[in-house]
Amino acid sequence: MPSSSQARELSSQQSSNNEVVGLLAFKKSSVQSDPNNLLASWSPNSASPCSWSGISCSLNGDVTTLNLTKAGLIGTLNLHSLTGALQSLKHLYLQGNSFSAADLSASPSCVLETLDLSSNNFSDPLPRNSFLETCIHLSYVNLSHNSIPGGTLRFGPSLLQLDLSRNIISDSTWLTYSLSTCQNLNLLNFSDNKLTGKLGATPLSCKSLSILDLSYNPFSGEIPPTFVADSPPSLKYLDLSHNNFSGSFSSLDFGHCNNLTWLSLSQNRLSGNGFPSSLRNCGLLQTLNLSRNELQFKIPGALLRSFTNLRQLSLAHNLFYGDIPLELGQACGTLQELDLSANKLTGGLPQTFASCSSMRSLNLGNNMLSGEFLSTVVSKLQSLKYLYVPFNNITGTVPLSLANCSQLEVLDLSSNAFNGDVPSKLCSSSNPTALQKLLLADNYLSGKVPPELGSCKNLRSIDLSFNNLIGPIPMEVWTLPNLLDLVMWANNLTGKIPEGICVNGGNLETLILNNNLITGSIPQSIGNCTNMIWVSLSSNRLTGEIPAGIGNLVNLAVLQMGNNSLTGQIPPELGKCQSLIWLDLNSNNLTGPLPPELADQAGLVVSRNCFWEAVRICKK
Repeated sequence: MPSSSQARELSSQQSSNNEVVGLLAFKKSSVQSDPNNLLASWSPNSASPCSWSGISCSLNGDVTTLNLTKAGLIGTLNLHSLTGALQSLKHLYLQGNSFSAADLSASPSCVLETLDLSSNNFSDPLPRNSFLETCIHLSYVNLSHNSIPGGTLRFGPSLLQLDLSRNIISDSTWLTYSLSTCQNLNLLNFSDNKLTGKLGATPLSCKSLSILDLSYNPFSGEIPPTFVADSPPSLKYLDLSHNNFSGSFSSLDFGHCNNLTWLSLSQNRLSGNGFPSSLRNCGLLQTLNLSRNELQFKIPGALLRSFTNLRQLSLAHNLFYGDIPLELGQACGTLQELDLSANKLTGGLPQTFASCSSMRSLNLGNNMLSGEFLSTVVSKLQSLKYLYVPFNNITGTVPLSLANCSQLEVLDLSSNAFNGDVPSKLCSSSNPTALQKLLLADNYLSGKVPPELGSCKNLRSIDLSFNNLIGPIPMEVWTLPNLLDLVMWANNLTGKIPEGICVNGGNLETLILNNNLITGSIPQSIGNCTNMIWVSLSSNRLTGEIPAGIGNLVNLAVLQMGNNSLTGQIPPELGKCQSLIWLDLNSNNLTGPLPPELADQAGLVVSRNCFWEAVRICKK
C-alpha cells in the first residue's frame, strides 16, 4: 500500500497528465492557426505542462495561469472545456488574438479570478449561464475591443472590475442591471458602445465604485440631477463625454463628491447660466473637462479657485464671454493644462497666471484676446511646452521674451495682427530650445526669413504663410535636420529652391511655397525627398523641366505646379506616383502624354497644356 507522500505524488502526476491532455485538447479544438509557433512547446510527450509557453504553475505543479497575450492565435474559443480541464486555472489572458466564440459558458468547477478576452473577434451575444455567472470567484473581466452586441448579462458579488468598452452593445438594460446590481464593483466601463436613450439608473447601489466610464455612446436627454450625488463616496473617475446629453449644467447636484478627481462632460449639449454650487464639494478634482458644450456665461473664477489640486481644465468650444478671471490664476499652482479656446473671451491673460509654474499646455485660441500678456505673463512660464493663441486680436511684434520658455515645443500665433520681423532669436547656439513647431501664418509680418531659424535644430514644422515676407528662404532653413513641413505660401519670397534639399534622404513631407515669386528650376534633388506627401509650387516663376526623380516619391498625394513657365515633356516617371489624388500642371508650356498609369486617379488637372485623349494621345 503506498504511503501518503506517494499518494500525493501519484495524484499530482495524474493532475499534470490531465492538464497536458486538456491543454492539448484546447490547442486542437480552439486554435486553428498559430502563425508565430508560440504553442510549439506544447508536446504530448511532456509529463507536465509547466514548462510550456504561456503556462505558469503553482508550487504543487497545477496550472494556475494561461497567458497567450498577443500571440497571433486564430480560432474559436471553447471556454467550458478549458475551465473543466484546468481545475486550478485562476488567470486566463487571451487578449490581442483573433478568437471568436464557440462556447463562452464555463465549467461548474471554474475557479477563474481573472479573464481577459479583449481585442479579439467575439461577435455573438453573451449566452445565458455564461462564465460571468458560473465562475463565482471572478474578480476581473475584460471583454473590450470586440463586437459583442449584447445577450444576457449576469454576474456575482465577487466581480470587482468589468470592462465592456468598444463593443456594439445597444441594450441599455445591461447598464441598468450593472448599476443596480454592482455590489462590489470598483470599475465599470461601457464606453464606445451603442447605448441610447435616457440615462435612467444611478449608481446608488454601487458602494465601492471608483471608476465609471459611459463615454462615446449616443445617450440623450438630461443627466439625472442626482446622478453624481447618488454615487458612492468612493467614486474617483466619471466620464460621460461624447454623448448627446442636454439640459442645464447648473441643475446637477454633485453631492459629497469628496474623492472625485476626474470629471469629463465634454462633447454634449449641456447649457445653463452657471456652474452648480455643489461642484465646489469636489475639492480633490484634478481633471475637469466641460469642453464642447453650450455653456454661456462668465467663467466662475471664485468657484474654480477652490480646486487647489486641479491639473487639467478644459472649457473649450463653449460660449463663455468676458475676461479670464484673475482668481483662476491665483489657484494654478498645480495646473498643467488649460484650454479656454473657441469661446468669446476678451482682454488678456491676467498677471496672476505668471505664478503657474507647472503649466505645460496653454490654449487660448479662437477668442478675442488682445494686449501684451505674451510678454508680461506667458514668457514667465518656464515649464510651458505647448502655446496656442491663434485667431485672436493680438497686435505688435512677436515678443522676443518667448525665448525664455526654453521648453517650448509648439508656438502657434497664427491669425492675429502681429507685424514686424519674424523673430530671429527664438533659438540660438547659446540658448537652445525644444521648439518643434513654429506657426506664424496669417499675420502682417514683413522682412526676410531669418537664417537664425537654422539654430532651432528640433524644428519639424514651419508655417509663415499669408504674410508679407520677401527675399529667399535661407539655406539654414532648408537644411534643418528634422524638418517635416515647410509652409510659406502667399508671400513675396524670391530666390531659388536649392539643389541640395534632401541630399541625405531628408524628412520633408510637406513643401507648400505657392503664390510667391520663386524663380529658377525645380532641383533634381527633390527626387531624394522620399517621404514627401504634398508639394505645392504653383503660381511662382519656375522654369525648366519637371525632374523625373519625382517618380521616386511613392507617398506623394498632391503635386501642384500650375501657373509657372515649366517646359519639356511630362516625365513618364510620374506614373509611379500611385498615391496621387491631385495633380495640377495647369498653365505651363508642357508637352507630351500624361502617364497612362494615372488614368484612373481622381482629381487630375491638366488644362492649358494639352488635350488628353484616351490617356495615350496628347497633342498641343
